[in-house]
Amino acid sequence: MSLNHFNLNTIYGFELRSGFKGFFNYHFGSKWNYNQVKTTITNDFTNNISFLDLSFMFSKKFNIQLQSERYFFANLDSNNNKYYFLDLEARYTVKENKLTFFLSGNNLFNTTTFKNYNITDIDISKTEYKLQPRYILLKMEFRF
Repeated sequence: MSLNHFNLNTIYGFELRSGFKGFFNYHFGSKWNYNQVKTTITNDFTNNISFLDLSFMFSKKFNIQLQSERYFFANLDSNNNKYYFLDLEARYTVKENKLTFFLSGNNLFNTTTFKNYNITDIDISKTEYKLQPRYILLKMEFRF
């Protein structure tokens, strides 16, 4: 009697980035990761990561960058399989190469935990991370 064991991992996705000369640009994309493991049992799932980054250049002195991400893990329960993140950075340059102010916000959706799921031909693992809560920083860069 022979057992048919195999492990299949397929990754596919896309990205699109703008290159406008104006005040607005974007970068977005998505990636899917299909996993299938067959040993004495068969397990398969598809995870997805998507992102959208926006850039606003209001002037040479003032710009804003937004970065967002969405994670979907198919093998986790439906209450814990989607995660959303949003970061922001605003920059105002008072005097180039001398004085710049920044406003940075991280984890603006205030996601408290992040879980992921992984299978291979020798193990199944679920990992959980506790994340820093939402925070906003006002920074100053001064060069002399």
